[in-house]
Amino acid sequence: DALAAAARAFRAFVLEHPGRYAATVGLEPSGPDDPLAIASQRLLDAFTAVLRGYDIAESDVHHALRTLRSFCHGFATLQAAGGFQWSTDIDESFEWLIAFADRGLRAR
Repeated sequence: DALAAAARAFRAFVLEHPGRYAATVGLEPSGPDDPLAIASQRLLDAFTAVLRGYDIAESDVHHALRTLRSFCHGFATLQAAGGFQWSTDIDESFEWLIAFADRGLRAR
């Protein structure tokens, strides 16, 4: 589904380009034509499209976007930093995260 695809793509990017991803966190684009602004908007647009599959009120979309970004960012950056060193399958854990987010969005 759309949520799973977007979350997996986000995680894959962070794992494949940890330095590039880390360099974008907290940066303020210099203007609307800044490549960072364009890339950030594409990411927001993709996750906003994912949220259309849920019954999220327009007034809550930004909250939902922050929640999804926090889930994906937290998991992926912890994984990229070697923060999950126990033997449980990490991909299965990520699928748990996706299912958890999906249930939460459906309950909202």
